[in-house]
Amino acid sequence: MLDDSGNVIAKPPYSPMELPPFGTNNIGEPLLYNLLAGAKYTILFVTIVCLFRFIISSALALIYAFYIHRFRNLVQRAVEIAYIIPPVIIVFFLLAPMLFVFQENSLQFMLLLAFVLIGIGTPPLALLIGDEIKGELQMDYIKIARLQGVSNFYIFKKHIWRIIKPRIGIFFIQNNIQLLLLLIHLGVLGIFIGGSRQINMTEETSVLLSITNEWGGLIGSSYKEFLHHPWIVLAPLFSFMLLILLLKIILSGIEESTKIK
Repeated sequence: MLDDSGNVIAKPPYSPMELPPFGTNNIGEPLLYNLLAGAKYTILFVTIVCLFRFIISSALALIYAFYIHRFRNLVQRAVEIAYIIPPVIIVFFLLAPMLFVFQENSLQFMLLLAFVLIGIGTPPLALLIGDEIKGELQMDYIKIARLQGVSNFYIFKKHIWRIIKPRIGIFFIQNNIQLLLLLIHLGVLGIFIGGSRQINMTEETSVLLSITNEWGGLIGSSYKEFLHHPWIVLAPLFSFMLLILLLKIILSGIEESTKIK
């Protein structure tokens, strides 16, 4: 930033006072534009991953609830044991070596990240939905319908789906919130949606930035600057908080409407 005489009076990152409303990052990019550009990747990515999780989990849940009887406890214990390790650690060790392979191709890394997140999120979700279906199968009217030879598909379509549909909506919102929190953790560990780009500040120093400017990447690429330039971290962090708060409001609304019914 120069004055009228051409003298340097400030250099990036600019604070919100110098460049409203959110200031800039280390290379002078306005955080407002980065947040808006990254919002579509953050929100769409989370929504699409959760949708695929629910589509696959619903199919597996039907098999688990209707057809798996003898090995049901074995499946439950296997999933519980597999998820003793936090998902963020699993994702990090799977994808950290891939950062160098896909460094120049953000789309391929984004698809790989989506595939891994869908994979680790599907088994517990399938068990959760399967347990909901299994609970409804214990109802007397369902048992009578099955004794009369009514097909499993008809029972699910006409009876069970109508009952568990509100709970599926609750699970979907909860899954979105969990995935948003996971993206923050992955961002701190250097795993960004779409990969990262290295910017050379000087001959000796460089910074690692998110290619897509997704919010987890904005936090992960700048959390070390928190003590010196806190606005760089706080802007995407507050964006995450606002989005999660909105999802919490939607979640409470669905829960209240379910209780009323």
